Amino acid sequence: MSKLMCKCVEDIFEKYDYNNIPIKYNIFLMHNSEENAWISIDKQVYSIPKNDHYLLELFKNHYAKNVKTFLINLIKNPKDKILLLDKLKNRKIGVLID
Repeated sequence: MSKLMCKCVEDIFEKYDYNNIPIKYNIFLMHNSEENAWISIDKQVYSIPKNDHYLLELFKNHYAKNVKTFLINLIKNPKDKILLLDKLKNRKIGVLID
């Protein structure tokens, strides 16, 4: 595969908004490493990009987990919560289903 083709495929995954794809819980659990990190807040699933070192470090012990309680306990400043949730909003890929 050419470098141009790889770059195009990479751009699709970094920029495309998947939004509300139904994601089975067992699939969600497989995304538990830095290479394919997903988190959830309640039923909403978010993908953490490999180049976002801040989010990867913040959630490093929480890949493939619901991070709602973690975020409530970690971030006390409402403005910081809003900024983080806004950043995650751009990474939403789907909704957990049973």
